[in-house]
Amino acid sequence: MHRELSKSQLKKLEADLNRLRLSLQSLLTATESGSKPVKLKDNAGRLSRMDEMHNQSILLANRNITKNRLRQVIAAIARMAADNYGYCASCDELIPIERLKAYPEATMCINCKSISEQSSSG
Repeated sequence: MHRELSKSQLKKLEADLNRLRLSLQSLLTATESGSKPVKLKDNAGRLSRMDEMHNQSILLANRNITKNRLRQVIAAIARMAADNYGYCASCDELIPIERLKAYPEATMCINCKSISEQSSSG
């Protein structure tokens, strides 16, 4: 069994999660206007409309990734409040602090995550 996270480590990770939550929410707010449908009359030429639609599709894809990560961050904050943060959802071992520092919303240790990705890709 791995050593538990210290109170100071948990406090730092909680601050990291809250900063990340605010950053993701700000990014979604800042990109909201660009995600609205492209109006045909706003762009004079066919190519500029196509460019705008292409740029918008990239923006929408990025917003979806941001929304998904925000959901993961909010779930991690909830796990922290429920006192079960930092444990692998697969093997129930403590996720190493280095992984949590890099990816504070992680739900799996790197080993279980690798196994999960291998089984879903093949």
